[in-house]
Amino acid sequence: MRRLALLLLIAIMAAGCGQKQHHQTEAERVKMENEFSQVVLNIGSIARGTGPADETTMEQYTTDYIKLTRKYSDDLGDAEVRKRLTDEVPQVQPWCLQCGVLLFRERAKY
Repeated sequence: MRRLALLLLIAIMAAGCGQKQHHQTEAERVKMENEFSQVVLNIGSIARGTGPADETTMEQYTTDYIKLTRKYSDDLGDAEVRKRLTDEVPQVQPWCLQCGVLLFRERAKY
């Protein structure tokens, strides 16, 4: 009887594996979008400056953007993560080739 109960418990736990358990609330979605907007604004402020963009800072902001896509990948889904990463490439690549490469490498994971 114990073995049957243990097997049943394992089967129930395994059935939930791989399924999205968390449904994002409106407040969480707004927080996520605000975080993305802040990083995009940071990237834009560097890219639209009067002189050439600082590659080190641009690379840091690109890394921050990638971290956000990883953080929220379950909520966004693979297609949206790929879209966001792809859409960001034209914003950074003219000033930082390595940043474009980082975004394309990350996109390949989804």
